[in-house]
Amino acid sequence: MTRRTDEFVTVDGVELHYSAWGDPSDPPVVCVHGLSRVGRDFDPLARELREDYRVLCPDVQGRGLSEWAPEGAAGEWYAGSRLAGTLVGFFDELGIEAARYVGTSMGGQLGMGLAAGPLEDRITHLVMNDVGPAPADDEDAREGIDRLVDYLTDPPAFDRLTELEAYYRETYSTFSAMTDDEWRVFTVGSARRTANGGFAPAYDPRVVEPLLTEEIEADPWAAWAAIDVPTLVLKGERSDILADETFEEMRERRPEIETVVVDSGHAPSLNVPEQVEPIRELFER
Repeated sequence: MTRRTDEFVTVDGVELHYSAWGDPSDPPVVCVHGLSRVGRDFDPLARELREDYRVLCPDVQGRGLSEWAPEGAAGEWYAGSRLAGTLVGFFDELGIEAARYVGTSMGGQLGMGLAAGPLEDRITHLVMNDVGPAPADDEDAREGIDRLVDYLTDPPAFDRLTELEAYYRETYSTFSAMTDDEWRVFTVGSARRTANGGFAPAYDPRVVEPLLTEEIEADPWAAWAAIDVPTLVLKGERSDILADETFEEMRERRPEIETVVVDSGHAPSLNVPEQVEPIRELFER
């Protein structure tokens, strides 16, 4: 089966939605999205990989069709440590013993921690899409992080889906170029109905709370150095999240990694050959 299917799994009492592509008997690829995005962002990549891999693209809690946090629990549900635990549980519930991993932005940071820690024996290849170990500590990324927080905190609602699409096109203009069809799929896959029948982005606005309050105790650069699997870092040439200096330091600390700079801001959409082929080549190592 190579078409996309919608699947659900319960992890630690939380119902997660995920898109599944390809034959269940093929090697798995787990793709994890950015802070306010959804698993459907990987549709273009999954279409390219589905003949050879089982591609699984979850919506982490509070995003897409996955369960939102109860009242008063957002700080705990959406903390990075809880999201990482959710992904470990996702591997466990689906019986994934070994998988290739692709993470965009937040998903890349989660993958880095998992590949250096609880899933070090199960993540066989790692793709970090336009993110480094510690963007919050990077002065050159501060403007980009402030931009994210600004539009995440109070998402607008619209009467028409086409108005939400126009908003997405403007808000995510830093992404690499997408066709009209891709923008429509992007919008439909990440829209939710509001109480008054309108449309809003498909995430809980409270997902930003841990970004502003969570204290990270682990050293992210130590985690980066500890990863011992084939790794690819994709960088948007005009990224305001993965700064040039951080990108260079990532290469200096791990000179064996593969790196590709693409014509994009934050973040590459993984929808064109120059972005997809390096991922495929890494996975074949």
